[in-house]
Amino acid sequence: MQTRKQILGVCKALALVTALALPQVASAGKGASYASLRNAIATGNRDSILAEVERAEKLPCGPCVDLVTPLIDHDDAAVRDVAAWWLAKRGIRDQIRDQMFERLAGGDAIAARNAAQVLGRFAHPDALMPLELAIHDDALGDEARVAAAIAVGDIGDYRGKDVLEAAITSESAAVREAAARACGTSAATSMRSRWSTCWSTPRRASCGRPCSRSGRCASARPSVRSPTSCATPRSRRRCAATPRGRWARSATAAREVLKAVEADDASMLVRGAARAALQSLR
Repeated sequence: MQTRKQILGVCKALALVTALALPQVASAGKGASYASLRNAIATGNRDSILAEVERAEKLPCGPCVDLVTPLIDHDDAAVRDVAAWWLAKRGIRDQIRDQMFERLAGGDAIAARNAAQVLGRFAHPDALMPLELAIHDDALGDEARVAAAIAVGDIGDYRGKDVLEAAITSESAAVREAAARACGTSAATSMRSRWSTCWSTPRRASCGRPCSRSGRCASARPSVRSPTSCATPRSRRRCAATPRGRWARSATAAREVLKAVEADDASMLVRGAARAALQSLR
């Protein structure tokens, strides 16, 4: 009996040691506090910071903004990205966005690179013009300009197509390659957008009422005769005027541009990037 108790005690001790030794899995969105976030950042450990910022996703903590904001200039790209992701969910995001605009125009290559990455994560179309200016700013260097092109693709707005098409003509092969890849990213992101149109959920007929999966009007008023969604030339024209319709046209145009780049660009890397982007659009 005594031996059995000793064995059980040893097993419990081993289990405790093993649990403490194993890396802890982050419980995303819950369990964090100001103190735990501060301590994780103070360690400087990449994995600890990533896990704790993710845990703080829904943490109502104003002072935490002061802890997370400096992380957008961290040396590690993953830490910068998770910081931007966290800030994008806060009411201060518009103020941060305006600060990133100033960084893009400030002439500091590293600050501009980090700003572009933040704006790409924020995914707001207002950033397209500042990013376009940064792409064509030779003084920033290739790293920042590439980050700006990638950010345009990450935003995924159909209006970014013209920005990327212009970037594909850049004298820098690195910028052309990033723009080619971003063309595929932007078009693919646009086609997966959550905007409500005739093709997305919740569906709506051309009458403006919700549609069933077949595209027919699902109005609670059967006496109202409504045209089916995108089934007639008139309703197709209405659908084409929606954001999703514009994105579809942008994707088609992006394919043509990428095909031309794949065939004619002098850089093998740029041609390869265009080929990969085309594959993502199929």
